[in-house]
Amino acid sequence: MKLIGVEAMVLPFIRGLVPGVTVATKVPTTRPKTFVRAWVNGGAAVNRVLERVQITVDVWAPSTVAASDLSDDIRNGFLGGYTGMPLVRGVEEVTRPYYAPDESSDRYRATYALMVRAQR
Repeated sequence: MKLIGVEAMVLPFIRGLVPGVTVATKVPTTRPKTFVRAWVNGGAAVNRVLERVQITVDVWAPSTVAASDLSDDIRNGFLGGYTGMPLVRGVEEVTRPYYAPDESSDRYRATYALMVRAQR
């Protein structure tokens, strides 16, 4: 499966977990106060059929509590509801959500490893 295909599968999944929040792979020039960025940051083939793809998720919000809550919602979705992504066979947490403020706002970051089956 192409990595862009993994992002195309993950973004709508996250949008379903945090309705009304903008979710994208790139930070827009004018970032909304509440925003989620998810992108493929690595991984490797396990065999001809499976690939372990790492996805990092950044969550910005107006407060630490709001960012933490949204990050927890996404975490629970990945760990407990990943079957909503048709080609994902399993999810492992690489790093739990942690506080990672940027220059101007509160942000939480987490990374997940998705076991993804190749599309046929």
